[in-house]
Amino acid sequence: MPLTEKFSLFVVSLVFFLMLACSSDSSTGGNADGSTADKHRESSAPAVLDTVRAPLYVFEILAEHASADSAGGALDTVRIALEPSGANILTLLSRPRVEQLLMNHVPMDSAVVQAIAETAAAFGVDSFQLSTDYDAVVLAISALVQNRYSKEETENFIRNVGEDLKGDGVWNDPNLKIQVADWEVGIDSIWRYNDIRNNVVSVYGGNVPNFERYMRGFIPLAYGFEPCTDVNAGKVTYVNQGQSALFANDYETSDHSAVRFICDVNNKEWRIAQPMEKDTVGFGVGEYDKEIREGRVIHDNYYIYDAGTWRVATPQEADGFTDLVEVYANLKPDEKAVFVIRHSERTDDTGEKGHLTDNGKKYARDLGARLAAVGKEDFYYGYSGYTRTQETCENIALGKGQSNYSLDVLSYMDGAWYVKDEDKVDSYMESDGGGWVVYSKYAFTGAYSDAFYDLETRSEQLLKDNVLANLASMKRVNVMCTHDFLVVPLLAYTTNGHANVKYYEKWKWVNYMAGVAMIISPDGSVRYIPVKGLETGVM
Repeated sequence: MPLTEKFSLFVVSLVFFLMLACSSDSSTGGNADGSTADKHRESSAPAVLDTVRAPLYVFEILAEHASADSAGGALDTVRIALEPSGANILTLLSRPRVEQLLMNHVPMDSAVVQAIAETAAAFGVDSFQLSTDYDAVVLAISALVQNRYSKEETENFIRNVGEDLKGDGVWNDPNLKIQVADWEVGIDSIWRYNDIRNNVVSVYGGNVPNFERYMRGFIPLAYGFEPCTDVNAGKVTYVNQGQSALFANDYETSDHSAVRFICDVNNKEWRIAQPMEKDTVGFGVGEYDKEIREGRVIHDNYYIYDAGTWRVATPQEADGFTDLVEVYANLKPDEKAVFVIRHSERTDDTGEKGHLTDNGKKYARDLGARLAAVGKEDFYYGYSGYTRTQETCENIALGKGQSNYSLDVLSYMDGAWYVKDEDKVDSYMESDGGGWVVYSKYAFTGAYSDAFYDLETRSEQLLKDNVLANLASMKRVNVMCTHDFLVVPLLAYTTNGHANVKYYEKWKWVNYMAGVAMIISPDGSVRYIPVKGLETGVM
C-alpha cells in the first residue's frame, strides 16, 4: 500500500499519536534542558545527541492537511491531480511548481509528473528510484525535511523549499541543503535511523520501508561530491563549504572538523570514512618495515607499516621507534649497522664535562646487557667528546661485558653539527621558546635558515662523508653517542619528516638513548630505522 493511502487510514490515530509523542517538545525545537540542537554544530563530532523526532511533525502537518478535507473543504483541481490518494511530502513540496508549469501551458498530468520528479531530484533521488521504491523515498524526504526542526520550522521549510522549486524545478539554496546534510551526517554517524523507524512504526503497521539509503544519498548532493562510481571507488574527500559544521580548510587540517567521506568500494555510496581509511589514504608503500606515521587527519593516531601493510600502531609502537636490540637481533650476517643515539640520562650540568646520572649509567648498562643476550660480538664505539656521551658508550660496553673495544672522539658527533651561526641560534632559542622548539622547527619546517645549514646537505655530509667513509675502520656493529640537537634533525631527514619529535607542534622530544640505525647492505645501500634504547623513543 503506498504511503498516500496510509494517511487516509491513519489520520485520527496519527494525530493522537503525534500529540503524545510531541507533547514534551518546545515550540523552538530545543532539547529538554532548554538548549538548542545547534550547539552540536560547534563540535567536529557530527553525532546527533538530542531527541530525534523526525518525521513526526511532517506527518502531523500531513494529517492536518487531510483533516481539512474531511471537514468539507473544497478541493481545487491542482490538489485533486496531485493527491489522488492523499497528500505526502512530495505533493506538498511540488504544488508551487505544478502551478508554475500550468502557467507555462504544460498539461496538468505532465506538470504533476515533472514537478514530483524535480522535487525528488532536489533530494538526490532519480526517477527510477522514485518509481520503484516510492514509499522509502517519501519517508526519507519526510525525515530530511523535518531534520532537527520544530513543527513551525518544518512548515516554514516546506513553504520555502516549495517556493524555491517553483521557478525552475531546482532547489537553489545551498545553505539550507548543507544544514540538512550536517544533521543527516549526525544521524548516520551513530545510526540514529532506528529512532526514525521507531517514530513511524505504527503508521506503517510495523513494515517500515528501507529509507536509509535515500537519506544518505542526500549527503553528496548537498556537499557537492562527485558521483561515487567504480572510477573513484576508495577516494576520500572532505567538506569544503564554509557554511557546514563539517568544513575543513584542506584534507589534513582538522581543527574545525575531522569528518571525511569515502566512496565505498562495495556499495558505490559516499559514507563517513573510518579513522584508518581517512588517516592512511595516500600512504602507499612504507619506506621501511615498522615505519610509523601519524594520521593524515587525526594527528594523534599513529600507524605502522608491518608485513607489507599499514595497521594501527600499539601505544608502545606509536612513538615511531623500534627497539634497538630488536634491530640488532634482525641484522643479517652480511649487513652492518651504525647506531647514532643520544646519550643516556644526564645531570643538570649541560656543559662539556657534565656526567650521567646514576640512573643514566644503569640505563646504558641495561641496554648493553640486552644486546649481549642477542650476540657476543664486539662493537665499535664513538662519542662526541662530551663526558656524558663517553660514559654512555662505556656503560653500554660494560653491560655488554665488552672490555676490549675502541672508543674514539668523533668530531662529527658534536651536537652543534647542524649549526651555521651559533650566535643566531642562541638568539632564536632565547626569543622563540628554547632549544627544543628551535631545533625541531628547523628540522621539520626549514625555519631559521640563516642560523642552520641546509638539512639535506648537512645530513648527507654527516652520513656519507663521515660515517660511511670511515666504516672500513669500524666493526660490523657500531654505536655512536651524541646529543639531542644532532639526533632530532637527523631523524627528520632520515624519516622524510615523519619522526614523532616535533616539539614545536606536538611537544614530543627525542628520549635518552634514542636515535637512528643505519643498516648497510653488502651492495652499499643504506636504510634508516628510528631506534630506542629505553621503553619509549620520545619524552
